[in-house]
Amino acid sequence: MSRTTVRTTARRRRLAVLATLTTFAVGALVPTASAVPSAPPPASVDDTPPAPSTFDTTPARAAIERLVGARDDLELVGIDAGGEGDRYRVTADAGAVRIEGTSPSTIVAGFRDYLGAELDMSISWNGDNLGGTDGPDLPSDLPLPDAPIEASANVEHRFYGNDTEDGYTGAYRTWEDWERAIDVFAAHGINEVFMPVGTDAVYFDTLTQFGYSTDEILAWIPQPSHQPWWLLQNMSGYPSPVTEATLDARAELGRKIADRLRELGMTPVLPGYFGTVPDEFAERNPGAVTVPQGGWVGFERPDWLSPADGVFAEVADAFYTASEEILGTSTMYKMDLLHEGGTAGGVDVGEATLGVEDALQAANPGATWVLLGWQSNPPRAIIDAADPATTFIVDGLSDRRVLDREASWAPVPYAFGAIWNFGGHTTLGAQLSLWNTRYHEWLDRSGSHMTGVAILPEAGDNNPVAFEFLASRAWSDGPVDVEKWFADFATRRYGVRDESAVAAWDVLRRTVYDLPTDDGWSEAQDGLYGATPSLSRTTAASFSPGRARYDIDEFATALPLLLDASPEARATPTYAYDLMDVARQVLSNTSRTLLPRLAEASSNRDAETFRELSDQWLANMDLLDDVVGTQEQNLLGAWLERARSYAVDDEQAAALEVDARSILTTWGDRSAVNAGLNDYANREWQGLVGTYYKGRWEQFLDGQHQRIVDGTPAPAIDWYAVGEEFVQGTGSFPTEASGDIVALATEVVDRHAEAEAPLPDPPSAGTTYVSDMPFVATRVNGAYGPVERDTEVGNAAAGDGQPLTIDGTVYDKGIGVNARAEVDLYLAGSCSAFDAIVGIDDTMNRSDAYPSVIFRVVGDGEVLFDSGTVRAGDPREVSVDVSGVETLTLEADPDVASTQPGAGAEWWDRADWADARVTCGPAVAVEASAELRSVGSRTVLAMRVDNTEDVPVDVEMSTSSGTVSGRVEAGESLYRGLVLREDLDGGTVRVSVTTVGEDPERTAEFELPYGSAN
Repeated sequence: MSRTTVRTTARRRRLAVLATLTTFAVGALVPTASAVPSAPPPASVDDTPPAPSTFDTTPARAAIERLVGARDDLELVGIDAGGEGDRYRVTADAGAVRIEGTSPSTIVAGFRDYLGAELDMSISWNGDNLGGTDGPDLPSDLPLPDAPIEASANVEHRFYGNDTEDGYTGAYRTWEDWERAIDVFAAHGINEVFMPVGTDAVYFDTLTQFGYSTDEILAWIPQPSHQPWWLLQNMSGYPSPVTEATLDARAELGRKIADRLRELGMTPVLPGYFGTVPDEFAERNPGAVTVPQGGWVGFERPDWLSPADGVFAEVADAFYTASEEILGTSTMYKMDLLHEGGTAGGVDVGEATLGVEDALQAANPGATWVLLGWQSNPPRAIIDAADPATTFIVDGLSDRRVLDREASWAPVPYAFGAIWNFGGHTTLGAQLSLWNTRYHEWLDRSGSHMTGVAILPEAGDNNPVAFEFLASRAWSDGPVDVEKWFADFATRRYGVRDESAVAAWDVLRRTVYDLPTDDGWSEAQDGLYGATPSLSRTTAASFSPGRARYDIDEFATALPLLLDASPEARATPTYAYDLMDVARQVLSNTSRTLLPRLAEASSNRDAETFRELSDQWLANMDLLDDVVGTQEQNLLGAWLERARSYAVDDEQAAALEVDARSILTTWGDRSAVNAGLNDYANREWQGLVGTYYKGRWEQFLDGQHQRIVDGTPAPAIDWYAVGEEFVQGTGSFPTEASGDIVALATEVVDRHAEAEAPLPDPPSAGTTYVSDMPFVATRVNGAYGPVERDTEVGNAAAGDGQPLTIDGTVYDKGIGVNARAEVDLYLAGSCSAFDAIVGIDDTMNRSDAYPSVIFRVVGDGEVLFDSGTVRAGDPREVSVDVSGVETLTLEADPDVASTQPGAGAEWWDRADWADARVTCGPAVAVEASAELRSVGSRTVLAMRVDNTEDVPVDVEMSTSSGTVSGRVEAGESLYRGLVLREDLDGGTVRVSVTTVGEDPERTAEFELPYGSAN
């Protein structure tokens, strides 16, 4: 079969599908006159007839109907932007609510603003508060606004859609899901949506013209959950060949999505063509130049067809022709050259940029090329070659570190963007305080090229407050009072001003939504119940924060406050969702409290405590499974059911279920798991927590317990094999939400309290080495190993360190860590001094390592010592007054701000706290002294103890020459002398003091130094 014939056959098949779809879409989306209630005759307050609409507002009315039902008291009017940008205005007009807007979607945004301002109602992607428990229930007569409700967009581009969102959230969305999502986007003022659905069909129709058979193309295109990374040129063909039925279904759905966006005046941002091709493309197409792209996290990347050669233009033309036929036209196309490690080979990146741009403009004159700002992309070579008039960057790192995008990208325009969610983690958290200020700083600075906001979570449908707040930046005059904004959000969220709910949301504002800034992270930590089991685990996903990024105990105070909300607030669907989410997070955070306790019990070979904590861990997982099961979006069963619904037969259904299971767990094959993708998309869903995650932990904890009991090594577990068994499994899971979230959340409050470790006894009087003390808590990156006692940190396994050595000096005592690391010690206010020698361990004192660490001593939150930057061969003495300190924290910071080579590369940062020790006062109030005296030819150690207690004390004083003792009455003194067996220049006396007549008695032990004889 010739190329042309194959292409025509494929195209006719697609167009037949789309012809049917178009007829359906028009009939379904354009209401008849009888279906759309006519608005009352327009009349403004001053009786001046308003200007007629400048566009058809029917799509806006249809969206509002989908959200709240039909209304005959809304007057919708389209107005011309007039070169001033998008805006809306809501007023009262002859007994009706009049909403003017510059596009159908902007009118919907004005309607949402009206609902909040006049009715304390809200719309979100995690539930609506629209007056009813089972659906919208607006007043029969809408209140008329006393003053105009209006806003103007401060940027042209309001963009939604990470490249990965379709895999982590939307791979198996139904049309109803997409319809709802688009309406929510419109209601929040978004006007550009990345829409990749159906691009697989575009590639299919394109490649049939360039020497590939149907079977070859189907084997190259991944299943839906994995397609985003194929479109990014990261991988292909996993986990199994896609079917033509799947391509047809996605082509049909993609066209409906794109058409709906266009009806609402929103832009579907479609994937463009930048050179991704299957193997052997150059061999099958003479004159083509392809560049192998190597590997990507365990996958082999597809080849890159050089955009600088003539064959590229032919392929791009075929691609854009197919895209227009299948998905329709657009004015914006998303393309990222050399994403996450791609290689240019011998291709000039500037010339390639011109080739991509020329092909885009040839097919779609005036279209905008959209790129993602991520890692080092786009490089300067692309910026210099790109046309600023037709190029736009959506930045994924605006809140992740300090960046000067003007210096990097000018004169290309860009959007301030944030990725607060990775892989679909269910964790709460984002950096709203930073967004509030930095967005406007970037927008308002002189000569700014910032022209948009980009909402870019890797997965959607989470953190509704983050979504709403970031979207609202584009409609704000400047930074807001965040505390007030959260209080107003809580009121709209539940339809009533409830002080307990407001207080709960204020806790969330101060904790999960005020994360530390510019430290290389933009999301909060994930939960450890979903982690591949290990006693040193600090994160579930390899690329997530290794420690809590907010105070988890303070955060937990939000839950009882939310439980105290009024019956009116509790009656809303949004309350049920939020209570689930906060309870889930509180319970998830107990994993970070319990796991160090399990590790400590294991280290102490305490089998009984280890079993008790294991049972508590597994019981919490059962409760977590129940908590998340109260919301349908958290059901593994519903996720798998949607995937299977795409299928036309059992074989396809099984393949799609494997795809849907894989993306949540192993992600890829063994090589991908070994490269770090396992559990990248972990999430606390019913079914995952209660079966897959719990099953792994049960197997692991049983093995560890047996190891403690009988001393034999724990059995090795092939976690990839465990994951693959789940991926290929066929078990069913609930598809409907169930459970009493109020009762479950109340139980979570108790579980949080139970997870707290009891405080250890404080150090006894005298000097105690830190390595001999129990740790209250440790926070480390488990990939570098646990905190080691009396050795440097070594590698990932416990007990594999070498002797502590700093600048050539070996130390017998101390602790070894790899920055970033924190160790909490309980002093109970009874100690006076902390002393240590800190420095980089000599294992990193070599020419190919660049360690750089800051050591800090923190007492009850106050920094008592800061070493500044410490590098190899540069030990520092630490001597700190810790009088009155309850909790002492030793911090090793990786000094990411360092300017030396390799700054921020933590694997070099092996940090030692050598000779670390605390000196503590006696628990019994006595004063003691000792000195050497020469008496004739003998040397006598003279000792004195003054008892300042109100009760007698028994005293024992020991040296290598002997022991003396005695009882000292209250307020009296004891004198003892001891003839030494040898001449000494000095030493210590070990003093033990015990009160007499008390129940319980008090004791103190300390060392008393003495000098040489006079």
